[in-house]
Amino acid sequence: MRIYRSIRWRRFFFFITSFLICSPLAFASTLKEKSNLNREKGAIYVEDFTQEPVILLAKKQVPIYLSPQRKRSIGQLRKGKKVSVIAILKGQFFIKGMALHGQVKGWITELALEELDKSFSDNIRLLHKRKKIVDTLIQNQQIALGMNSTEVIASMGKPDKKNSKLDRDGRSDIFEYSTFERVPQYRLRRDGLGNYFKQKYYVKMETGKLSVKFNNDIVESIEETEGNPLGGENVKIVPIPIELF
Repeated sequence: MRIYRSIRWRRFFFFITSFLICSPLAFASTLKEKSNLNREKGAIYVEDFTQEPVILLAKKQVPIYLSPQRKRSIGQLRKGKKVSVIAILKGQFFIKGMALHGQVKGWITELALEELDKSFSDNIRLLHKRKKIVDTLIQNQQIALGMNSTEVIASMGKPDKKNSKLDRDGRSDIFEYSTFERVPQYRLRRDGLGNYFKQKYYVKMETGKLSVKFNNDIVESIEETEGNPLGGENVKIVPIPIELF
């Protein structure tokens, strides 16, 4: 499938190498800014999905560990105090709260806290699964039905043209994009000894136009208005984001 070309790449013309175009740095620059936490693989971090704090009451005094592997204890959780849940991982919580000696951040068993609301727990896991799919689409500069406008811009860049409408049913927007591919070209150049050699360079060729329609900030349709920018593939679909609270 042809990768959707981000509008950002219009700044990078003829002589940039292909591996720079595909660099993961481009994806990293579009991501929402997060805290400087050293993240544990597989953990679900609350800040990825809500700015609202998740507060639970400590029911037991248990060890607090530096990592979920529980190799080093950094204190004892103070019973009866509220803690803020930062991340969830297989029966454990990464929390910020009071230990017997003061405030700490660390990993504890989920049994030490009051039970997390089941709907919240189910929803954050669904959102985590969705995020992994959307992150892959953005990394590949692709879009899908069910994405929101922030995710589409992270993948495609800012639209060439945008139209918005407000009515009794809510807000609708249309983003229009031109899509491109890099086509190799060659020219003769002389080296330092006067010998001719072929130099490869790239030019951008427009492949088509896309119209992306949003209904209340969710992609409702993707239309090829010119050419074949989707490459003949079916449009992808992701679950729409849900509210945690």
